[in-house]
Amino acid sequence: MGAQILLVEDNEHNLQLMTYLLAAQGHTVTAVSRGDTAVALARQERPDLVVMDLQLLGPMDGYGALRQLRAQPRLEAVPVVAVTAFAMVGDRDQALAAGFTDHLTKPIDPQSFGASIDAHLPARLRGTPLAPREHRARVTADQRRENTAVKASILVVDDERTNVSLMRSILEPHGYRVTEASTVDEAVLAARIDPPDVVLSDVHIRNELGFDLLRRLRATPELASIPFAFTTATAELHDSDLGAVPVEVIRRPIEPDQLLAQVAVLANHVRGS
Repeated sequence: MGAQILLVEDNEHNLQLMTYLLAAQGHTVTAVSRGDTAVALARQERPDLVVMDLQLLGPMDGYGALRQLRAQPRLEAVPVVAVTAFAMVGDRDQALAAGFTDHLTKPIDPQSFGASIDAHLPARLRGTPLAPREHRARVTADQRRENTAVKASILVVDDERTNVSLMRSILEPHGYRVTEASTVDEAVLAARIDPPDVVLSDVHIRNELGFDLLRRLRATPELASIPFAFTTATAELHDSDLGAVPVEVIRRPIEPDQLLAQVAVLANHVRGS
């Protein structure tokens, strides 16, 4: 079923990564950046578990927030997991002695983070574990060879829900697995955790550009060869630094047959590589 988790983290990158990992396992995440805000929310909503950075913005660090949480009868038994970039000898013992349930260090390991959190939840609230990346890749390859349901995994990057829904409505009935992201950072995180076979990205993503996403993927060795296509209604694409991997352009309004044909070509590039 998943748990209600309060995440307290003032680093945007870490917040996005931990939120993504926990949500991917079925948990509902409320994220804040200040200890005092976390205490106020916990009093109102009583989360099932709290993930707490020790160094926080504002007047209250993680230790101060923990003391206030433990002072509340309704919250004294709620698991509170400390997460910190400091990993000096004795830090873990200090955190546990202060009343934290567990102590994790940054950078977190995406493959083990969810399991570390679930270990402190009752069985009925634990999430669905993410399969190891190599296992996911093997299963996908097996499915392709056997011509079963999933033809390829497609990451759709767009901040307009209507566009994402349209892509899903076209691709999923034809055997593609669709995941989505609405920012460049979210897309890069999603690709690192579960590398897609094809990326379809809008050119304009909120205040960012799809070119930024393309460059970041190309700069990451394990993601550099993923086939990539821009989706756009108006943008003229002129860029001399797209790299050697082909970049397709899918024009809106999207014609279903055209989309399926172009995605099939991109997916076949993966199978043929």
